[in-house]
Amino acid sequence: MTQRNKTIVYILTGLCAGLTAFSIIEIMNISGFKSYLQLSLLQGAALGLIFGFTFGFTDAIVYKELKSGIFNAAVSAATGAIIAAASQITASRGMLFSANLLNMDYEKSIDLILPIWRGTGWMFMGISIGAIDGILKKTARRAVAGILGGLAGGLTGGLLYGFLTVYYPQNFAVRASGLAAMGILIGVFLGEFERRFSYGRLKVLNGKLKNREYLLIKKRTVVGPAMRSDIYIHGYKSIPKTVVEKDGYEIFFEPSETPALPENTEVTLLNDKPVSGKKYLKYQDVIQLGSLKLLYLPG
Repeated sequence: MTQRNKTIVYILTGLCAGLTAFSIIEIMNISGFKSYLQLSLLQGAALGLIFGFTFGFTDAIVYKELKSGIFNAAVSAATGAIIAAASQITASRGMLFSANLLNMDYEKSIDLILPIWRGTGWMFMGISIGAIDGILKKTARRAVAGILGGLAGGLTGGLLYGFLTVYYPQNFAVRASGLAAMGILIGVFLGEFERRFSYGRLKVLNGKLKNREYLLIKKRTVVGPAMRSDIYIHGYKSIPKTVVEKDGYEIFFEPSETPALPENTEVTLLNDKPVSGKKYLKYQDVIQLGSLKLLYLPG
């Protein structure tokens, strides 16, 4: 799957998250909660939970890694629910504080200040959801990309949703469109910042994973057959654990572990030539690791 296709998956994920969250929130609206504070808390938690889980599960969809995907999605869902719930409570309190500070009446504060506070709250939800993958993988660059993507998408989408629900509170289609738009915008910005922060990608040229692309976003990326690898490759024979590393403006790779093979069998090749030690990569270099072939494409 190319990065463009991955961004499309992000967008579709955001759309599904928005529409699912809309359905849950509408059910809550007609459930007869007497406390507005309680309703805001539960709706914020539900929205954060849904958005967190769906975006956290995106890599599992793209790379078909169910076990790690469920774990990432669960952590992202829990984080999103907590941050979103806290943000919505803070938004209600912040609106009252701002209205008193600006000597603004209650109706005007709801029309103008509340959507801004809520939009800021959704921004923090987006930041937390975007950062989780990088934090779990101990990748500062990926975390920063997620933070910026979540910030941009959460803020723009959150403000749009906030103002639409204030000015068209009775319009069913507008409310649905607002949440769908927030999900789509978070997806767009997450995909875009992830692409911009990568310094290259590896494209699989053969076998069951043919045409799948993996972004290089860590300074030191481990490619290998173990699930704990940064790029987990399965279904190929004799893949040595290999490191792809950014060194200044140069990118190099180096096999670090070689499986036991018959004598004179070349495990690692670069452009069909045997590799020993560290080798620098150029545009469209072909790396062969056992039965796996990868094409290097710079960022």
